[in-house]
Amino acid sequence: MTLRNEAARRGPLKILAPIVRRRKGFHTEVAAWAVRHGYSQIRADGELRSAGDPFRLDRFAEHDVEVVVGTATRAGAEGPTPLQEIVDKGLEVGQGLLQALDAKGRVSVHSIDRACPSCRRSFAAPDPKDFSYNSSQGWCPRCRGFGELFHLPDVDRGANADSVEESWWRWSEGKREVCPDCQGARLRPEVRAVRLPAELGAPRRAKEAGPLVGEPSVDQFAAATVTQAFAWANAVQPTGRAAAIGRDILPEIRERLRFLCEVGLGYLQLGRAITTLSGGEAQRIRLAAQLGSNLSGVLYVLDEPTVGLHSRDNDQLLDALERLRDRGNSLVVVEHDEETMRRADHIIDLGPGAGVLGGHVVAAGTLEELSRHPESVTGRCLRERPAAPARGSRRPVDAKARDGALVLERARLHNLRDLSVRFPLGRFVVVTGVSGSGKSTLVKDCLLPAVAAALAGSKSKPARDAARISGHAALNALHEVDQSPIGRTPRSTPATYVGFFDDIRKLFAGSAEARLRGYGPGRFSFNSSQGRCPQCEGTGTIALEMNFLPTAHVRCDTCAGRRFNPETLDVRWNGKSIADVLDLSVAEAIGFFAAHNRLRRPLEALRDTGLDYLRLGQTSPTLSGGEAQRVKLVTHLLGGLKAAQFERENATGPRPVPAAKRDLFVLEEPTIGLHIEDVRRLVAVIQRLVDAGHTVIVIEHNLDLIAEADWVIDLGPEAGADGGAIVAEGTPEAVAKVRASHTGRYLREFLAQR
Repeated sequence: MTLRNEAARRGPLKILAPIVRRRKGFHTEVAAWAVRHGYSQIRADGELRSAGDPFRLDRFAEHDVEVVVGTATRAGAEGPTPLQEIVDKGLEVGQGLLQALDAKGRVSVHSIDRACPSCRRSFAAPDPKDFSYNSSQGWCPRCRGFGELFHLPDVDRGANADSVEESWWRWSEGKREVCPDCQGARLRPEVRAVRLPAELGAPRRAKEAGPLVGEPSVDQFAAATVTQAFAWANAVQPTGRAAAIGRDILPEIRERLRFLCEVGLGYLQLGRAITTLSGGEAQRIRLAAQLGSNLSGVLYVLDEPTVGLHSRDNDQLLDALERLRDRGNSLVVVEHDEETMRRADHIIDLGPGAGVLGGHVVAAGTLEELSRHPESVTGRCLRERPAAPARGSRRPVDAKARDGALVLERARLHNLRDLSVRFPLGRFVVVTGVSGSGKSTLVKDCLLPAVAAALAGSKSKPARDAARISGHAALNALHEVDQSPIGRTPRSTPATYVGFFDDIRKLFAGSAEARLRGYGPGRFSFNSSQGRCPQCEGTGTIALEMNFLPTAHVRCDTCAGRRFNPETLDVRWNGKSIADVLDLSVAEAIGFFAAHNRLRRPLEALRDTGLDYLRLGQTSPTLSGGEAQRVKLVTHLLGGLKAAQFERENATGPRPVPAAKRDLFVLEEPTIGLHIEDVRRLVAVIQRLVDAGHTVIVIEHNLDLIAEADWVIDLGPEAGADGGAIVAEGTPEAVAKVRASHTGRYLREFLAQR
């Protein structure tokens, strides 16, 4: 459509020549250039300005700046300069592109390089940000790059609009719907119409590239798997200017895709949302971002890279790390995984215990030297091969009976293949499978919601595709023992969460000094204004608000971090103040409170889960996810054992107490961050819960824990679209005999060594 026709339809049009497009900087030189060349107006970020006025933009924000080269009207041009001359000059300044702005602020694009002769539309030159759904330049205007529509309040979201929108997106889980404009692709239609002309060389490689053969769009790249993209990157043969552009980019792409394939993520689609990945998948993607570069002479430091990985995936990762080493790099790995230690060139073992009992180099050397060291707990665990199960026998399970089992049917979310799964009640059940096979989807996304709804007595009609649950009548409660924080304030501690801090306060209140002063248990609480430090209010630290920096916390000068006022600290019990007791580790507190069963039992339970190094008053926000999960497990263990003990004590008599319903506990990878010895302690705690009649379902990769289970459900055979099926189920010995099971293969080797 000609500019004259546009002007007749829209009114007078200002002809703009783009100078700056989505670039950061002051851009002061643009106004100076416009004045030198006789232009009186410029347009910056949608605002018309005089070119002669002082001009300075925000240096750190992205800007669009155009020069006004003239005005087009229905009759031609406004002023003495002919319209054709204005257009020619605008195309020269804008490098083949100009824009037309009408009185209503609407802008149309006109190009001599990118114009469609059929619809007569023109397009600006493609920019890398056009292909990003994190940029307003590229995202679908309706869903703003989310690919889904969800409720978003129509309020001013300020400078943090992106984070606010992401929060509302998370809160709308289950209520979102696919965007009808982009069909979930998240990008503008103009961007999705751009094609990448590329010639593929080797026919075999081209065939493996799948949807990327021909002239693929960014949509097709997003739908392609890592394996297909890797085949395309190896087969593509750019020529001319494309070869110059891709000379440095393509090798980087190949290396990163190669690493993703090497660690077993070839099945993932490039456009898959991070929120749908399993823990093991996310871990390996983070590693690929760091390790996928072709560098040598680099020191890599990795903190537990095998977290969330199946033994098969673990082997693939270790193979990749060995190739990095062979390339001339050094790797320092903090790890508890046995196979990683067995493949290491040199091992440094710290200890001998944890917390105050650790901090020393116990042993250093090869695996053989470590295993012979008499003082190394790690060496002993590597040397000894205890029988599995450690309790001597497994609890029997009737594989065919539906009674006494929790039965989940029609599990078909994500990659699950319409499964019917039976979880024996009153047993220790482990769900296994390679990373990405559907374990978390089965247990957390299908089983947990179904059981929660059934126990809550929900009468609402379930969705047509929702999983069905039966056998839940025998359950009393459902507990997901996850790794979320147990408290978010400094006043929350392991002692307050587990509940034995109340007993400690009662001991102090019963001392002679406390009775003389009239102090009750409340005096020894962080939440009491009578006993806590008035300056820090019982937190032990003072928060300093910092401009442009995170809040800093410094030790309180008034109480020196002890949290209580001097009068409260004067009270002693067995020679220690309340602050001294809170500074004890769990291991030290067991000896200190040896004569008090109500305190000793929860402390021993914390020790049995490998938390004997924690201090009683350690603030909850400083605990790791694994530590928080084990503290929760201890709390449930104590509650479950109390209920079982009450039943045993009242099972006989004139009015015996009927057997109570038991609880269902679900844990996801509780062995994360645990030493081999601590895993054995954790298993013992789980077995005590099951002995009390409860059901424990664990998603796990650790072979030490899997070998102790009563029943194993193995998903696979592979990950992603090739997973989601039950490959094997039964005792660990039965699963070990299934040839198609990756878990069975490693379990077979593991059990053979016992």
